[in-house]
Amino acid sequence: MKQFILILLTLGLARASFAQSPTTAKIDALLSAYAQLNLFNGSALVAQKGKILLQKGYGTKASGIFQIYSITKTFTSTLVLKLSEEGKLSVTDKLSKYYPGFPKGDSITIEQLLSHTSGLFDYTHGNDMPDMQEKTLIGFLSKKELDFAPGTGWSYSNSGYYLLGYIIQRVTGIPYEQAIHQYILDPVQMTRSGFDFKALASPNKTIGYSVFTSKEKKPAIIYAAPGPFAAGAIYSTVGDLFKYHQALQKFSIISKASLDKAYTPLRNNYGLGWFTSSFEGQQVVGHSGGAAGFRSNFVRIPELDLCIVLLSNNEIANLDLITRRILAVLFSKPYQVPVERYCINREAQRAITGTYSNDTFHVYIYVADGKLVAQPATQRKSVLLAQSPLDFYVDDLEGHLLFKKDSNNKITQMVVKRNGKEDSFKRIYPGWGLLGNATAVGWEGRQPDLVFTEDAQHKGIWTITNIQLSTGNIKFRFDNDWTINFGDNDADGKLEADGSDIKVAAGRYDILLDLTDEEQPGYILTMRQP
Repeated sequence: MKQFILILLTLGLARASFAQSPTTAKIDALLSAYAQLNLFNGSALVAQKGKILLQKGYGTKASGIFQIYSITKTFTSTLVLKLSEEGKLSVTDKLSKYYPGFPKGDSITIEQLLSHTSGLFDYTHGNDMPDMQEKTLIGFLSKKELDFAPGTGWSYSNSGYYLLGYIIQRVTGIPYEQAIHQYILDPVQMTRSGFDFKALASPNKTIGYSVFTSKEKKPAIIYAAPGPFAAGAIYSTVGDLFKYHQALQKFSIISKASLDKAYTPLRNNYGLGWFTSSFEGQQVVGHSGGAAGFRSNFVRIPELDLCIVLLSNNEIANLDLITRRILAVLFSKPYQVPVERYCINREAQRAITGTYSNDTFHVYIYVADGKLVAQPATQRKSVLLAQSPLDFYVDDLEGHLLFKKDSNNKITQMVVKRNGKEDSFKRIYPGWGLLGNATAVGWEGRQPDLVFTEDAQHKGIWTITNIQLSTGNIKFRFDNDWTINFGDNDADGKLEADGSDIKVAAGRYDILLDLTDEEQPGYILTMRQP
């Protein structure tokens, strides 16, 4: 579940009037360009002052139902603030009030859970929980060290929002999902929104894709209920989210005072369930969502009653960037429509793939969904649009990546060119590792991962031999961080990026990681005889 990237624009006008027809045509053309490159497939809505400027589907129905993932956090926050208005809880309540004996629970507040300042370990970073039940989660988190002292730092924690869902259940006496319906979805008449997407039977239900190319479309896994729960379990439509926007604008769910509190950033431009930024005296608030099969973005400018909703059913879509482009259209600012001017073949792609470093951070270049992508360590990936064999436009950067060859015709350097400046990166050669609670390394990564060795004669074949594993779970990851990691969603020996943990029984193993085809990675676990 990735963060909403804050939108910082310098606008010449504090307020603007939008001519509907030309503006709609420009937004439509922009979204169509992204759709043509398979960088957006889904539904879009743009509205201002209660008037819908555009509501359209691109490869899906405009009324399509999507998993919105972390946009759910705004609903959880809104409900917590509603319960606070009713006197059923307070954002200053300590976690120990609801979970006596929880380590340092007397110094963690509901407000800190809402604002990601609690220091709680994020369970999505690897866990050994058999389920996500309340008792299991509390036991799991109780054994984890805090990332920092509560209130002193910021770290995006889905665990905190899971706890908020359980606290909501405790103070209302009803399931979290029922409480969201009762307080928000039903009064706002969000009739196409709800929970348990897997069980949803509707002709408007969209399929989420982990791979979405012209040649291949691979459906993503669907989480069984409760799924991401209060951190990200809601499904919705662009139309329903527009209703939600209107209800917030009219303060019909919670008061202006509560919303002002929610929109006030505490740390890292995050308030209570909302990312926020300001420009020219205006305020942008919103949240994005992303996990298996779907990406979503919900952005509002309350002062202008402006709402942008983008819901996509492929994982490569950068909806924050597309949102930024739409805002540029709305405010008559320059923007670039993405285009690919050159077709690069698989052999040329393989010559470029690798790791590049400027000694400050690494950038991984690899093939995903048939396209070269760049992914800085711990950040999201960006598609490279070829302009020539060694020149690639990167929409996220609004700049170019240029690849340089040495005297042996090998690519050894990458140059990032943007805003008239150039930064040089040299090619380096890190490797793959193994971690998990079945290994001595564990999940936290406080020790280096167990190292694989690449076969000198067969590039792309990585092995580790005679390794002792205990009963538990493992995953493969590159360069000792989670930027590029593989799991197995179907227990079929095929690997998926950010896939499910791989279950193993206790024993000694030889492990082969097959990356000869970057788009179809696989592995073999061979248990040695006692």
